[in-house]
Amino acid sequence: MMKRPIHSVWYSFSILFIMLNMASCKKNAAEPDDGQESYTIGFKFQEFEHLISPLGTKVQMAGDAEKRSATYNTNQDTYEGYIYYWSFNAETLMPDSYPSTHWSITYNQGLIPDEYAVGWSYESYVAGVALSLKGLNELIFKMPLTKVLEVHELAFDVSSSGTGPKDFSLLFSQDGESYTVLKDNNQFTNTNTPQARNSFAFSLDELSLDFSEDLYIKLIPKAGHRGNAGDYNDVTGLMRIDNFRLSGIAEEVADASVRRIHYHIFDAITKNLVLSGADHFREGTLSDFQLTLPTGDYIASFVTNVSNAELNIPETGNANVYFIANTFSNYKAKIFGVLDTFSVNGDMQKEIELSRYYSEVRFAFTDAGDLSHVAKLVVKQEHDPQFYAPFQSAMDNPVEDMSEIIILPEFNEDDREIFFNQFMGNITVAAPLMYRVEAYDVSDELITTFQVESEIHNNMQLLFRGKLLDSPNGGFIVRLNENWGGEKQVDF
Repeated sequence: MMKRPIHSVWYSFSILFIMLNMASCKKNAAEPDDGQESYTIGFKFQEFEHLISPLGTKVQMAGDAEKRSATYNTNQDTYEGYIYYWSFNAETLMPDSYPSTHWSITYNQGLIPDEYAVGWSYESYVAGVALSLKGLNELIFKMPLTKVLEVHELAFDVSSSGTGPKDFSLLFSQDGESYTVLKDNNQFTNTNTPQARNSFAFSLDELSLDFSEDLYIKLIPKAGHRGNAGDYNDVTGLMRIDNFRLSGIAEEVADASVRRIHYHIFDAITKNLVLSGADHFREGTLSDFQLTLPTGDYIASFVTNVSNAELNIPETGNANVYFIANTFSNYKAKIFGVLDTFSVNGDMQKEIELSRYYSEVRFAFTDAGDLSHVAKLVVKQEHDPQFYAPFQSAMDNPVEDMSEIIILPEFNEDDREIFFNQFMGNITVAAPLMYRVEAYDVSDELITTFQVESEIHNNMQLLFRGKLLDSPNGGFIVRLNENWGGEKQVDF
């Protein structure tokens, strides 16, 4: 599946929490139900990307960054592949790919599904889990066609229990009310083995769709030919659906394929997890949602991730096992967060400013000679993988990360720099960092390798300045800017 490019921009923003009457995303921990009166805390996130301003002293960095980005292709403004894709492997309704944030999945006249069971692998996606539905009479996927240019195919995998459906009708609509049949009879090929995988694909090339409207896909289960399966029970029968995907051609719509805010609410006294979840937000704004909590004292962790990969955050467990980590190869990730203690004794609103949970690491090469023959740079972390455990500073490292950063530079006389974001969390004591850099030519032959190291905390700019080829491992100057807060330069 195609990976979306991510532009390099600089973020400096605050988040305002105010009361809203909006539906929340799925919670992964049950809300307290001890007879206490509960109160609604609404969260609204102000637009922040319009607040982008240069960080540090190099005003031109943000503009130059896009030119240096190896994965950004200015000629590629469309992509062909999965417009929407749900693997359900994170046990949420969040799609893995989507062009618009106003999708929804509902069943049985508006209910929100929240049960999962063993799923199936597909291409690069592991088996993970599938959406599990009991007593299903209808399942509706709503998919806005924002920036969609062509729709080619709809496909998914389904199964059912011994008393579940063995057939279904598939319909579509663009208003959510008037539906047209795509295919009426879709008999399972395997009816004798409970929860056996049945794969279906439907061509949509002939549909005359209005891309300014939404696309609704409705699945209506039917008893079907049952083979050796039991009698159909439309109340207790189970049905699973996985790898739901809509393919076609769409415009590239954002500088990141992942835009999520994670929230974890802990009891301030017991440190037990009270609520957790994640919500997506579209480019330029964060989504709104609400939480309901009884009177009490709480510690909230909010983390935003704008990148091309999901963060590693456990969704269950108490504060002592809670941590945040980002894969090293996800080197353009912009991750912000806050840890905040608050008391609830009524409906409330709250203003909180997020902190930058990463630092920027930059290499500026000072070679006098031509570097245009350097075709690839590989950056490997020699230090332990970074993670942030805000409640347990002595936690054993839970992260295994052998990934590396690959950059395809286009060096010229005016541009001899590369950079990446290093996730740090929110730490007060500088952490040691060590990198090994390998340079390759156009024939993929190793030219040179060197190692650099320093110590920094989050929200800093670390600059290694020195020669790439003439004197490998030869004393990089380190400069640290703490106004970001922090730029550190190391000569090499």
